[in-house]
Order: sequence, then structure tokens, then C-alpha cells
Amino acid sequence: MRASVIAAIVVLSGLGFSLYRTSAVTMPLPTQRGSNEISSDVTTNIQKLSSPDAKERTQAACRLGKARAAAAIPALIKLLSDDTPVEQTVCDERNNWRGKGIEKTTPGEMAAVALSQIGHEAVEPLIGALRSSAWQARANAAFALGLIHDDRGVEPLISATRDSEARVREKAAWSLGLVGDDRAVEPLSAALKDPDAKVREQAAWALGLKGDERSVEPLILALRDPNEEVQSQAAWALGLKGDDRAVEPLTVALTASNEEVRSQAAWALGLKGNSNAVEALIQALRDQNAEVRSQAAWALGLKGDARAVEPLRVALNDPDSEVRKQARWALDLRDLKMGRRIKINKKSIDADDDPDVDVDVDVNVNVDPKIKVKVKPEPKPKPKADY
Repeated sequence: MRASVIAAIVVLSGLGFSLYRTSAVTMPLPTQRGSNEISSDVTTNIQKLSSPDAKERTQAACRLGKARAAAAIPALIKLLSDDTPVEQTVCDERNNWRGKGIEKTTPGEMAAVALSQIGHEAVEPLIGALRSSAWQARANAAFALGLIHDDRGVEPLISATRDSEARVREKAAWSLGLVGDDRAVEPLSAALKDPDAKVREQAAWALGLKGDERSVEPLILALRDPNEEVQSQAAWALGLKGDDRAVEPLTVALTASNEEVRSQAAWALGLKGNSNAVEALIQALRDQNAEVRSQAAWALGLKGDARAVEPLRVALNDPDSEVRKQARWALDLRDLKMGRRIKINKKSIDADDDPDVDVDVDVNVNVDPKIKVKVKPEPKPKPKADY
């Protein structure tokens, strides 16, 4: 029972993030009309894709996507290169692949979304658009192929990771992360050396979602990337790998100059099964940054190591309330594992004496575990993405 409690927390901490990323790009697919029927609304909206008003073009793309209008594919492909800024809310709802504070979209981006809603019929035209002379069209085509999740797009997307334009390479790496095909592991590992930091960051994210043991060493090297965002993303990706080779490099990352990197390294070490990082995490309880201390307390809670008990008790007096809550949770979790009397929903029970205490206990122990994935995954599937 005790092992099942820890396993549940680890699974929830890792899956919560990746499930959110997947759901963030899932879109409703209305029923398509018969292949020989083109409604007057579809015809009208296809015509509006050529409107001189960018807002009207964007709205038309939205409507055609919701209608799954396959007849609009050629016109939507043509629109992919249109990067005129418009308000994101023109489609009646805030686009959920974007992040907080990003209020603009473009007709080309919405054409990509519409094509992804139309689905597999749009794959071959989108692959063709990856050869467009306009980088905006290539980038939006790569974006759409990631949303569709079709195997036919994998090799063209791999080729797009070598595009001359960095923004195309970035979108291609993002899409390969969503598609999750083994063929992408080595090209994405190579992209960790891309001259553009955003491409490297996106490649690290993608490898976190899918990359197998082949990606561990390249991600370890990325912990020493000159860009701190890349370091942080690499730490996150390594946290999702069940590979102990990452423990020592992540321990070193606990001393990085950037607080986001330190916090992410602590999170990642919490998911590692061995106890080699316990002393370093105890040191991190005294980090100058409260979020690093909180993350270290969470990680030590998963470790359940006796060496952490007294430092966690000291952390109960931390000046930051979140750190105190996290330390309390970590100590209660250890007590639960040891079969000691604990409080669950303000009721005291003995964990060993109650046969009904099962994996659901982990969300009710005194305070909810504050499992913080420090890559800000809402609502876009990577940190600080610009799409």
C-alpha cells in the first residue's frame, strides 16, 4: 500500500503535465458534410478568405475549420503565409494553444488550425506547403501537421528541423514532440545543438515527451547550454526519463545561477528513484529562492529519506507559506509510508490499521501536494512559445 501511494504521486506529477500538453491542442471535430455537398456558408467563407480585412479572413478560416470543410483546403493552404496580426478573440473564444498575455493571432495561423480540424485530408497539401517559398507558410504548415498527428507528416517534419528559417525549425520540433514517433529522437537530439535558442528549447521539450534512452546524453549536455531557458527545459525533460545517468548532472544543476533551472532540477530529482540527490536537495531547502525551496521539499517528500526529516521540520518555519505547506506534506507523506498516525481530512487514522487507505490518500494528506512543474505549461505546450 505504501509503495502504491508514492507510485501514484510520481505518476500524477509526471502525467499531469504531459496530459495537459496533449489536451491543450485537442479541438472538437464537427461532422463533415457529404463530399459532394458544399453549403452556401462554406462557399461564402471560402470567398471571405480573400477579403481585404484580416479580421474577416481569420474569422472565415475559423468557421471553415469548425465546419471541417474539405472544399476549403486549397484556399486555406494559400492563406498559410498571411501573418497579419489580428486579435485572438476573433474566433469567438480564446485559442487554447497560446499562453497568458499573448493576445494576437494571424490569418495564417488560424488557417493552420482550420486545416488541422479538417484532418487527414489536409495532410498531403500541408506537406506540400512545407516547400513554400514563404517561411510563414512553412511554419504554419509544420504547426498544423503536429496538431493532426498523422504518420505521413513525420519525415517531412524531420526535414523541416533543418529549414533555413529558425521559426520553421521551432514549429517542426514542437510538432514532432506531439507526434511522438521514434524516428524523431535523433533529429531532435541534433536540434539541441541548433544555433537558435528557441529551437533548442523546443527540441528539449519534445524529447521530454517522447525521447527514449538515446536522448538522455544529449539532454544532459543541454543542461550546460548557454541559454537558461534551454537548461530549464532540459532539466524538465530529464525528470521524465527513468534513467539514473541524469541524477548527478541534475544535482549539479541545483547550483545553477538561474532560479528556474534550480527549481526545475529539484522537481526532476524528485522523480528519480535513487537517493543520491538527497543531500543536495537538503541543501536546496536553504536556497535563496522560495520556489526552489518548495520544490526541494516536494522532492524530499517523494524520497522519504530519514536524513531529510529534521531539515524538513526546520522548513516548517520557513518565511514562505508555500514552502511550509510543502514541508508539512513531505513529512506527512513519510509518516504515511512508515505507518504512523496521520491526519487525513482532519481525521486521525493509523495507515497500517485501515485496509481501505489506498492510493487516493495522496491527495488528502493534511495539505494537497503542491506539485509544481516549473515550465509554465498553460496553455501552450511549451514554455514561452510564441504560438
